[in-house]
Amino acid sequence: MAKKIGVYVCECGNNIADNVDIDRVIEAISPLRDVAVVEKYRLLCSEDGKEYLKQSIKDHELTHLVVAACSPKQHEHTFMSVCEAANFNPYLFQMANIREQCAWVTQDKEEATDKAIRQIAAAIARVAYHEALEKRDIDVSPDVLIIGGGIAGIKAAQVLAAPDRKVYLVEKGSSLGGKVKGFDKLFTKMESGSVLIKNELKELQEDENIEVFTDSEVEQILGFFGNFEIKVVRKAANEELDFNVGAVVLATGFDLMDPKGLTQYGHGKLDDVYTSLEFEEMNFSTRKVLLKNGKPPESVAIIHCVGRENKGYCSKVCCMYSLKFARMLKVQLPKVKVSQLYSDLCIPGKAYQKFYEETKGLGVEFVRAEKTNVTQNGKSMTLKYESETGTKGDLAVDMVILVPAMEPSSDTNKFAEMLGIPMDDEGFPAQEHQKLAPVASSVEGVFVVGCAQGPKNISESIVQSEAAAGKILSSLVPGRKLELEVKTSEISETFCTGCKTCISVCPYSAISFDDFRKISVVNEALCHGCGVCAAACPSGAASVKNFAFTQIYQEVEALLK
Repeated sequence: MAKKIGVYVCECGNNIADNVDIDRVIEAISPLRDVAVVEKYRLLCSEDGKEYLKQSIKDHELTHLVVAACSPKQHEHTFMSVCEAANFNPYLFQMANIREQCAWVTQDKEEATDKAIRQIAAAIARVAYHEALEKRDIDVSPDVLIIGGGIAGIKAAQVLAAPDRKVYLVEKGSSLGGKVKGFDKLFTKMESGSVLIKNELKELQEDENIEVFTDSEVEQILGFFGNFEIKVVRKAANEELDFNVGAVVLATGFDLMDPKGLTQYGHGKLDDVYTSLEFEEMNFSTRKVLLKNGKPPESVAIIHCVGRENKGYCSKVCCMYSLKFARMLKVQLPKVKVSQLYSDLCIPGKAYQKFYEETKGLGVEFVRAEKTNVTQNGKSMTLKYESETGTKGDLAVDMVILVPAMEPSSDTNKFAEMLGIPMDDEGFPAQEHQKLAPVASSVEGVFVVGCAQGPKNISESIVQSEAAAGKILSSLVPGRKLELEVKTSEISETFCTGCKTCISVCPYSAISFDDFRKISVVNEALCHGCGVCAAACPSGAASVKNFAFTQIYQEVEALLK
């Protein structure tokens, strides 16, 4: 069938018309091959403009369509919707951006007009080779797997659970609550961490749409967004469970860096040197702060930023919980001398600043120190330090509390490998985009929240859990099918040499290798059509639908004429 290409030039009010001679554009474009109609309109994206375009497509029985207007980022979807309303395949449509790329950036009207003509001609040359692609959708499971039963996992489960959505909450430990349940106090309001968890668990346990597995491990996750196959092993019962979910939330928390390798602090060698979590445990279990000899300390040093130089990042919350420790000590032991040794203080925001000022007002000493060393000196310890200016000093203390860097939990690598998630430079799962998609991973349907993603406080962890839940609620709607990307990659069986380059560069783990045929194969349910494989393929076997070599070549050739 002969091609009938329709070209519609939008004046965009005066945005394009004032700096592009549209009549000359129409005169230049009309004689081009396969062009059946060229018309202009005042504002194609308006309701009247869309109705005009829809009717014109039908009246002229067009086979292909070019709209010369603004940025595709702004209105490509608008005009694709018009195509669908006109029963016209939207993938036989191409946009030419003559506003941002011509009228707005080229001051000379003649030059802007010449440029617009070339860009429209390029769009015509390209669209003639477009294929009529079809949208596809798949059935999905609205259920969700949450890995990790700390505060982040608990809050995500509460938001997501519904009569038509089941949430599976898997915790490898014997109880829910994570590290927070062992915190006697939380900054800045100094409320009980265990009471917070108790209240959250009461709500969780009353929800019949949440199924909790403690003493359990996730052994396998296969599939893709909307259709993940999960295998969970219940260790205590020696039982294996299989179920399907549509999305996965990773909320595995954090570990503290082991300071034993930093011998200058004496941890593991000197009796009364504790890590922050060890101090929390002591205070929570006994409600008393005691030395190994059973006596209360008269002086305590809290050393910030232990291991920060080794890790290469600030753990963000350590300064605040160090202030919390000082207040806890002062409440229990009003006469105790508390010294905080720090290199930098991280206390952003009005509430945190007030908390710091109030803590300082209790008589807590703050010493800026770059280098510290702890040694035994009879019945007490001596803490030697050096300031950033080189000034040296020392403190005699009974107890030392180390504040080590927060690091990825021990399970992080296991789940990153299982899910195909890349890691960032610090060893945490990488965000899809720091600003635009901070709780999403590069694997669609997999979200990382709380300290599993990096150091953060409880409030921030809860906000992230709710954000991830919101993304899942809006995309996995019970009873609604999931629309797949149409412009996916495809690999030619004839040209594929089996080098697996495409597999190594695919950011979505959408390509696998067929060992029998010795070729790479695209899973279209996972592919986002980003084109990285096409760019990297040395044999030219990989391409993206409607971004094939011929289409791009025709576009570039017309542009350069």
